[in-house]
Amino acid sequence: MDLWNSSVILKGGDGVSRITAKGKYMGSNCIVECFLEDGSLIIELNGEFNQEAQTDFETKLKTSPAIAGTYYPPKNSMLAGYSVLESIFFDVGSPPEIEVEGDIGEIPTYDIDDIVY
Repeated sequence: MDLWNSSVILKGGDGVSRITAKGKYMGSNCIVECFLEDGSLIIELNGEFNQEAQTDFETKLKTSPAIAGTYYPPKNSMLAGYSVLESIFFDVGSPPEIEVEGDIGEIPTYDIDDIVY
């Protein structure tokens, strides 16, 4: 299944939770992988840990934008990491391609007819 598009699949996979995003960061095309390690979100840039990129990601994580304009994910969650990668991590004008493996969380919904989110 090809998941490289702007949609997100929140559940699936083999239990390993990982977000992979392709985009332009600091002027260069790159692949960013995001995962939880010892309760902290870690990113790897092109398969390697990069402290400067990690610090930038952590700074942006503190103000992670709402998903779909209405839901603010818990801090330091995979959903917050997704929000940062989707919205503010990559260079302006470089929309990322994002793939999600595993369960990164759930956006709460209400079972109410005709509700608009």
